[in-house]
Amino acid sequence: MMNKTLQKHVFYLIGIVLFALMINLGSAFDDLISRLNKPLFQRVVLATIVLVYAYIFLVQQIYAYLFFKSYRFVKLTGFLKGIIFIILCLGIVLSIHLLLLDILLTQRDQGTFFTLDYFKNDFLLFFIPVLFYLIFLFLKPDFVLLLGFAGIGGLTIPNEEEPPSEDDLSTDAEISEIDQEDRYLALWKETRMKKFLFEYYFENFKRPLRGDIPLWKVVFFEKTGTVTFGYFVNGEKWALLNFDDTILNNPWVIKINQNSYINMLYVLEKPDYRVLLKENQQIDEVPKKANRIEVVALYEQVRMGLEVVTDSQKLDLLLQISRRMKDKNYTNFWKEAYLQQLDESKLEDRIETIDD
Repeated sequence: MMNKTLQKHVFYLIGIVLFALMINLGSAFDDLISRLNKPLFQRVVLATIVLVYAYIFLVQQIYAYLFFKSYRFVKLTGFLKGIIFIILCLGIVLSIHLLLLDILLTQRDQGTFFTLDYFKNDFLLFFIPVLFYLIFLFLKPDFVLLLGFAGIGGLTIPNEEEPPSEDDLSTDAEISEIDQEDRYLALWKETRMKKFLFEYYFENFKRPLRGDIPLWKVVFFEKTGTVTFGYFVNGEKWALLNFDDTILNNPWVIKINQNSYINMLYVLEKPDYRVLLKENQQIDEVPKKANRIEVVALYEQVRMGLEVVTDSQKLDLLLQISRRMKDKNYTNFWKEAYLQQLDESKLEDRIETIDD
């Protein structure tokens, strides 16, 4: 049986060929055979197929950036995300396509083919399929082709002839969960987009802290004069009595201020800014510039878990990035060369053992 990835590529190829024929034939379907037999038309269709693949690559790179790298975009609501994604991609693709057509088709007569008749007929044959593809891609991200690196998911084809039993459903769900985790890990290794590695560990966040505790379970460390505290992804805070300072040299652990060391697995690239009120300062007073601090931005579900056990303002102080540490450590982490050499297995390094 054809595997899911090959099915996806075949489906895309068929759709792209039909789309290339449609936009090049335009309204001339009554002269179909004679146009298909022309060598020039055949070359134009082939060039269009290549161009459409380039558009798909561009659109899906925009998708990957917005949904996996842009912190501001990720924080938006789902509906607003869709509107911005569709308008942005549609504007870029249409602009490039119309510019190419204007250059290629009007270079001889110095005129323009952008007439009212074009926009009422041939233009719609390009615009409407592109619009529907962008909507479909937003609603069904597993169908993304992602040329240049591994796909996010695959097509799911249910067997309608024989309904599955409850045991089959349970087994399929377990296999699907394992496959999903493996897919995220493979995507991280291929793209070095840290969001995929975060998703890989996401399903294990709620497990209790027992036995050997790996680094990936801790969000950050707070060092005091007598003990080091660990703040964990499940919202717990523990005093680490047998803490080994060598873990602070782990490439995933970055010192952000005098007392705090952050696990960068849970950090978004662009920091947040907070305004801290001085003691006895009224809320309606205009805060001074000196009260504005820069803090690391955590994934929302991680931040919410920590705020259950730690006051939000205290958490901001613990996560504050000092200027010296930002220039020395934080900024360097996001450089391409640093991300490329990161070893995900280092997240399995043991922090401490917590007995039952």
